Amino acid sequence: MSSGQATGLCFIRFSHHQLPWEGFWMSDRTAHEQHGWLGFQGAARRDKVASILSLAGVACICLGVFWTACYTYFKRAELAAVFIPLVAVGILALRRSRRSDGTSLLIVAHGVFLAICAIALIDPPIAKVPRSVHLFLLPLAAGAAVTFEQRERYGSLVFPMICLAVFAAFAVGVLDSLAPGLSPPLEVRSWGAWANTLLAVSLLAAIFGIYRLDVGKRLRRERELGRAVRNGEIAVHYQPQVRGRGEPVAVEALVRWHHPSGRVLSPVEFIPIAEESGLIRDVGLDVLRQACELLQRWSGAASTRTLRVAVNISPVQLQDRGFAEAAAALIQTARVDPSLLEFEVTESALSHDTGGMIHNMEVLEALGVTWALDDFGTGYSSLSTLRTLPVRKLKIDRQFVEAATHQESARHLLGKIIEISQVMGMSALAEGVETPAQHALLLGLGCELFQGYLFGRPMPAEALSGWMARHTPNEIAAKC
Repeated sequence: MSSGQATGLCFIRFSHHQLPWEGFWMSDRTAHEQHGWLGFQGAARRDKVASILSLAGVACICLGVFWTACYTYFKRAELAAVFIPLVAVGILALRRSRRSDGTSLLIVAHGVFLAICAIALIDPPIAKVPRSVHLFLLPLAAGAAVTFEQRERYGSLVFPMICLAVFAAFAVGVLDSLAPGLSPPLEVRSWGAWANTLLAVSLLAAIFGIYRLDVGKRLRRERELGRAVRNGEIAVHYQPQVRGRGEPVAVEALVRWHHPSGRVLSPVEFIPIAEESGLIRDVGLDVLRQACELLQRWSGAASTRTLRVAVNISPVQLQDRGFAEAAAALIQTARVDPSLLEFEVTESALSHDTGGMIHNMEVLEALGVTWALDDFGTGYSSLSTLRTLPVRKLKIDRQFVEAATHQESARHLLGKIIEISQVMGMSALAEGVETPAQHALLLGLGCELFQGYLFGRPMPAEALSGWMARHTPNEIAAKC
């Protein structure tokens, strides 16, 4: 492949969605296990989604069963049949509440929306009895708005606006002409309007209650995280990176939070909050400080003085105008060789404003720090964009490694990625290497750098020195 061919190619993500912080701070295995809605939102998000789905499930089942029984009693089977789908949606919501994933929330939300619209069509206003079923579109819109994250524009903005638009259409009678003429008995309509109004308002209040509870948890976690850096609760684990048959060349710094409750929190439980609150600046600099301390200790021994430390950098940090200056000051104060530091940024970060990012990257590169692009192949960046970045290494996402072991097309793709890195004068590091077969395959494709459980798991700095002493290149090569 020629240089011109390489730079003309463009990679797009082909599997899951990825948030800006996903893959930051995590080991390759942790990042893989935490992909998807649950992982990258954490316990607070999971609880909120589960609560909303459970509330929707109970409400749909109770309303559906009640009105189905009611119209069956009045011998109006055609009306009873309209409410059976509502019961089905309720059952689905309760079942999906155990998973609490984004797909479940979207399916249930649209199911409820369609059920409400269908029922509202047989609920046109009549003398002394107003339409009431359309009121349930209000808690549905509110539930979507407070449950989906702001970055999920369809769920948090578009869908709620659709609900409100349809609510307004029903409220002013625009859709009355679509009514099929299956109006319920007058006596049922009369007290049903009261019941629907009270229940819709109650559901709206319950959703606001869930939202307030979630905000309270988030604020408490922000306060705790703000104290964590000052109290020394932010810890760094390190995962080895090796060359060829097993020569240790670097480690990746992976953040953990030793919470006062005794739990060790993974990044997925606090990095999103840190980014949203601005605390990521303090957390990130603390991780860098600890990485520099490790380099200081390593500088005193011939066996470790040339080893590098890779530190993940959040897109939020890169967009901070003061980040480069703060990082440079910390590195200079620590008196470590900047060339032994490698900053990693995920490919998804390139979907943000790259102007300020590139400036910060170039300032630190001028100091001697090198840059690596993490999770390469899972984002939206083109190779023409990549050429503008001061990146010296591509970290190949584990999904390519996993697929290449059993799919020939994936092996070809993996080989092309490695070839592209070579054409562009970069090194390639494969993440998620867990088996000798994967290692042998990557060696055959020309990859020279590796990271994964085959070589070492993330470990505290205290355990890392022992690992270095036990795992000589010859021993690791024999394991492979």
